[in-house]
Order: sequence, then structure tokens, then C-alpha cells
Amino acid sequence: MPWLATLGRFACFACCLALGLAACGPSKGTIGAVLARDADGRLFVHDAPEGLAAERAGLEPGDEILLIDGRDARALGPEGVHQALSGDVGDPVKLTLVRRGEIVRVTLARTVPRPYPVGADSAAP
Repeated sequence: MPWLATLGRFACFACCLALGLAACGPSKGTIGAVLARDADGRLFVHDAPEGLAAERAGLEPGDEILLIDGRDARALGPEGVHQALSGDVGDPVKLTLVRRGEIVRVTLARTVPRPYPVGADSAAP
């Protein structure tokens, strides 16, 4: 995807934001996606690790997240996105996405977080 070639311009949220590592307690869940924000503040799926809610719901790298439970994703800072996406395991999260020019609506059930390998291939510098 063309946007992946310019990932260096993105601020990536790979650590605890989408996977909910340190900030989520044992009963907290996550959508299980690694997210990146571009210079314009748009929020994108960078990765949807296998077995977590985002992958199960069919999220794809390059999907732009427009709304999180009806709230404009561009208006949420990193902490706001984290709060909107994390919650009790099994609780739903509604996302409105743009995928290849089409609007897609998905509902995910939060899953138990797991570590994500942050490295050269998994996060922006």
C-alpha cells in the first residue's frame, strides 16, 4: 500500500495505545490493532495482529479510522484514542473506517492484550 512507504512521517501508537499493554489492567481489553497517525491527524491501522479483535473483525493495514464509538478520531489525542479503544474484555467498540474509498462500519469485542514486538518493521522511527 502506498501509505506504508511513507510511514516514517507517521507517529505510531504501537506500544500500549492500541494493544493496551501497561495502561490496561488484567481485566482491561483492547481492539488489538497497531495504529498510526499521519501529519494531518488522520488515524490509520498499521497492523492487526493475528488472533486479536481487529484481525477477527477484518481490519486491514491502511484502513483509516474516522469514528470510534461515534467520536471523531482526529479530535482525540493519543490518550483519548487509548481511552476510547480500551475497556472491559468482551465489551464492544464501534468503528467507522474508510477502506479503499468505501465507508466500512465494524463492531469489535475487546480482547485480552498481548505484547507487540516493537522494532524496525513494526513502528515508525
